[in-house]
Amino acid sequence: MIAAAMLVSGTVGAQVTATSVSSFTQGMRADGVSPIGVTRSNPNNALGAINVNDVNIGEASNNSSSVEFVSLGFGGEIVLEFASPICNQAGNDLTVFETSYGTPSCASWPEKALVYARQDDCQPWILISPADGACQNADLDLGVLSWAKYVKIEDITNPTTFLANNQDGYDVDGVVGYSTCGGAAISAANKYSPSAVVIANQGTRKNGSPVPANRSIQSKMLGAPQMSDASTSAANYPFYAMGYAGTVTLSFPYTILNNAGADIAVYETTFGDNASRNCASYPEKARFEGSANGSTWFDLEAVASADDAGSTLCRDGQLNIPAGQAGINYIRVTDVTTPFGSGSTDAYDIDGIVGLGQCANTLPPLPGRISTEEVIGEGEFGIEVSPNPASDFAILNVSGLNNMENYSIKVIDMMGRVISNETVNNTSGSFSQSININKLTAGIYMISVESNGNREVTKLIKK
Repeated sequence: MIAAAMLVSGTVGAQVTATSVSSFTQGMRADGVSPIGVTRSNPNNALGAINVNDVNIGEASNNSSSVEFVSLGFGGEIVLEFASPICNQAGNDLTVFETSYGTPSCASWPEKALVYARQDDCQPWILISPADGACQNADLDLGVLSWAKYVKIEDITNPTTFLANNQDGYDVDGVVGYSTCGGAAISAANKYSPSAVVIANQGTRKNGSPVPANRSIQSKMLGAPQMSDASTSAANYPFYAMGYAGTVTLSFPYTILNNAGADIAVYETTFGDNASRNCASYPEKARFEGSANGSTWFDLEAVASADDAGSTLCRDGQLNIPAGQAGINYIRVTDVTTPFGSGSTDAYDIDGIVGLGQCANTLPPLPGRISTEEVIGEGEFGIEVSPNPASDFAILNVSGLNNMENYSIKVIDMMGRVISNETVNNTSGSFSQSININKLTAGIYMISVESNGNREVTKLIKK
């Protein structure tokens, strides 16, 4: 795993230990009814540096300072947080230290736990221990995660093995990560978009000339997309033109996990693009591959449509991470456009890439939550928002039908939560409405317009 998958400006440093307890649920002793003694019930004993593991330092009744671990109890669990994240390097990345006095073998003293890791406190847990659990101390790899800030340890010890002396399950002394990643913070709007260009091999225009400098700024591929199909001045082109047969490799700051449905949205810039323009009329295409470690690659799957197939998208589109792959930290894009148009055409133009469904599948249902993955531009009327991005106000232009009225206009965050909802009465067919976004935090939002059972959705970026 390449450490730069997290933050390109960061560093890889020394060992890292847990700094706080996010949650702690203690189970009972082996008989299922006796509580764990006070001496072994302080979760803070799992924090900081590892002590004299497996050595009895003089355990005294009701004195938690006389032990250097916390007992989970049978079925108990603890979640530890790391102020500096554990970095995924070659080989194992962390050790979970469990205390069993005298260091008995696992066969004679099979205290076991499942160990999970994640980057964000709303991300689903990723199992990093064997499926049948880690026995006592365990050296573990972060797997698909490029780094981790949280580790959960869940006792799965068989209580019947320990009924004779009514033991208290897995005892956590601490967790040590072998190295830490650090660097500039990633804003909420950019967490699931690429943060670094690993490789960029730009092709040429159709006529063989270089792509102009104002279409060759690599940083335009990073962060939240501008959704820039509207023409802009040459000085402000918010995209990177790949050129014919060009290729780029980008890294994500947060791992893009394989969720149900589409996992990635790709935004390609074609001025004046709209839902009615088919691929044949402007066939800019690219192939997409994913990788967890930056060296082993596999094809991503284009979400089925008339214009997309296999791992190839024509202009904007969505991609699936294939079954059997847990997620990606890198994406590789290769232009496969067949030369067309004038000699100045410069093939596929990357505006931005966004991981979909990240952190959403572990949140509880919320009132008013709606889907944020609807296809834009398939209703009975058209909507457009400008400027985009916007800071304080955006103007929504609606091209409706004369028989429509009572338009419901909603601003929705990427978790599907309705931020605002207002109704506009209009029967003339088209109108404009000012939307106040002054108090919203920076990020990507959906603008939904509904009338007479019809609905249109577009995206808005708050700067």
